[in-house]
Amino acid sequence: MGHVVSPKGWAYFVTNEVDPGSKDGWRAVRLSPVLALPPARLADVGGQCAVEGEVGVSEVLLGWARGEPPPPWFELALGWRRYWVKLVPAYGASAPLSAPAHRLYILCADRRCDLSPLFALADPLKHPQYAAAVIRAHIHAESDGRWMPICDVVECPKTVFASPNYDNTLGKGALDILGDPEKLYVLVKLTYDRSKETRRAGYRLGLWSLNPDEVPKNLGETGTFTTAATAALGYIIHMVPKVDRYLRLQPITVL
Repeated sequence: MGHVVSPKGWAYFVTNEVDPGSKDGWRAVRLSPVLALPPARLADVGGQCAVEGEVGVSEVLLGWARGEPPPPWFELALGWRRYWVKLVPAYGASAPLSAPAHRLYILCADRRCDLSPLFALADPLKHPQYAAAVIRAHIHAESDGRWMPICDVVECPKTVFASPNYDNTLGKGALDILGDPEKLYVLVKLTYDRSKETRRAGYRLGLWSLNPDEVPKNLGETGTFTTAATAALGYIIHMVPKVDRYLRLQPITVL
């Protein structure tokens, strides 16, 4: 058993090529605890009538296909990655249930299929408590590896992600940020909205480098993400707007 996401990145599984309409060949991963998703996911991903209350994902099934599947698959385009997802009722769980159990099917465009769509579907802006819970969740399966999204777009060995003892310091701190609903909300909001109010909240939480109330107006600087916030964004960089100029990527040699 491991976590959905660890300091080394999102769990991924080497999957079989599957027929999107078949029940055979999928790689099954059970979750603990059962992860809650917003009710709206029943409508857009589940093809059902949205109801009040949460949707519980007790199991994820992963596979890959060469082409785009037909409806009712829901396309999830996360940066340079494409996924197709579908929710169906489940008939089992490996943890106590707090919401109606569902299976989440994730169809990837690559054999290496990762679990980051769980986070995107949980909606870190409107429902940060759901998305934060994904960070702490366990999987009842042995992953085939870990995927760090930012390492697809920068040379990680030359950045903060190669800092000494990263997993136990900055990596752990990054997951603490992503696993805290308040910090997660402000972190993601800062990628869209760098107004003075949002930067003030980011500074208070240790996510933004400059206090907007103390920077002289004629300085013309707004600041950057802190090193800790940059590390946290490394795990979700494919889900947020391009913020390269605000990242603090310089490696840290002493922690």
